[in-house]
Amino acid sequence: MEVDSANNRHAAVLKRKATDSINEVLSFGQSSSSPQKRTKKTPLHKIRDVEAYKKIIKTYKAPTWFGCAVSPRDLADYGWECVKKDCVKCVECEELLCTSLPNICKVSFNVYNSRLQEIHDQLSSAHRTTCKLRTGAPPIRFTEPTSKEIMSGIQSRLSDSKSIEDDDFVVHIPSDVNLPKLEGISDRLMYVAALGWHVTKPRRGTLMFGCDYCARELAIRSRCGNGFDPIHNHERWCPRIDMDEHGEPSWQSDISIVLNTKNRVSHRYSGSSIFKEAYAARRLIDSSLSTIISPNLL
Repeated sequence: MEVDSANNRHAAVLKRKATDSINEVLSFGQSSSSPQKRTKKTPLHKIRDVEAYKKIIKTYKAPTWFGCAVSPRDLADYGWECVKKDCVKCVECEELLCTSLPNICKVSFNVYNSRLQEIHDQLSSAHRTTCKLRTGAPPIRFTEPTSKEIMSGIQSRLSDSKSIEDDDFVVHIPSDVNLPKLEGISDRLMYVAALGWHVTKPRRGTLMFGCDYCARELAIRSRCGNGFDPIHNHERWCPRIDMDEHGEPSWQSDISIVLNTKNRVSHRYSGSSIFKEAYAARRLIDSSLSTIISPNLL
């Protein structure tokens, strides 16, 4: 009798969660009679909770995370946060997943790749059956942001940069990049903020750069001629440097939206089919869930 009662309670919990999920889907579909209107009226956090993604990404730091062939972005897309070395936990169902890999110098490539593929498969299967994060999250850039949303993000990243002077650091701005203007903000600060970097000056003589999308944090000495590369200092999987099908990075697309030049084709990309094909292939590789190492590449 006790076993039957426990089974009934478990079945009731599963039924309630399933009903909640169905109601959520139905309510999303009834927000408007037109798919286009639904996309525009639905808040971005209903499509992808970017703040939750940022919170998870911040857990992938030393000393608990030392890098792995599985990127933190892939893990975060399925709701896995880092809790200790080689161990991640789902923020929803609280299941644990081991991410340890064998030493590639001590095992065959087949053994290493098999374990790597197993981890990728477990990104979904290791969740509880009823976990809503089991299917993964939609893309961060599911819809184009508005100019107001983009500028609001840039201004929030510049909120602590009032004490930073133009000659505190050096950054190379490409000649073909046009930047929006804000009173009292230099082009250097605007450029790094558009690329997703917070800039602060925690103490005299030191600048701190941080990205919420890949959790990179870098400190440089100010006024020492030290250059900062706002593109290559991101992690390779950072959403801020994602490329679209035309080979245009997301940060450049954001600037084009603000400047109302989104529909114009830049001379940098027009007429270059090889460039577009190469970056389209790169985008597919970066988005792939399987990072398999071939002996021929070593």
